[in-house]
Amino acid sequence: MGEIYETLTNFESTGLLLRDFFISYDNNTLKEAFLALDKNASMLTESEWLEAEYDFNALFVGPQTLKAAPYASVYLEEDALVMGKSTLSIREFMAKIGLSINNTNNIPDDHISYVLELTVLLSANARSSSEYQVALARYVHEYVAVWVPEYIEKININAQTATLKTVAGKLSFWLDELNTRVSL
Repeated sequence: MGEIYETLTNFESTGLLLRDFFISYDNNTLKEAFLALDKNASMLTESEWLEAEYDFNALFVGPQTLKAAPYASVYLEEDALVMGKSTLSIREFMAKIGLSINNTNNIPDDHISYVLELTVLLSANARSSSEYQVALARYVHEYVAVWVPEYIEKININAQTATLKTVAGKLSFWLDELNTRVSL
């Protein structure tokens, strides 16, 4: 399915840029991902980048309690635990369409970056397959739209920098467009 990434729409490409941001693992990848999302980011000072990195870690990485955990199960499970029943459910969904997560980074399957990539993959395939159109609609209505709005809200409430609030806004706009696309 690698060739599918060569024919992405702007909407799908934005989904992958958001994925790259949320999977950032150091200051350099965070900068690179944010610069790709927001051309005005080149105006940020070194101090602002450090503040954004601190904010990113406080929201999504730790070591303290995460202010906006990037895992679906935290929002979908009664106990708000990572790797709960909802994670197993998404694994089963993916297996039914012949996909799985390569966990070389030991990141849970329900991390927002994987959710975004699967959405893009389904969207790209849905352009030529009614089976994928159905899978995308189901995935969005029963999974993505159920928890991502709360995730965005937590980012907006807890983010201390304009950088992270900008990303929350871009994710919110992208989710709105996704919901519109699957409702048509």
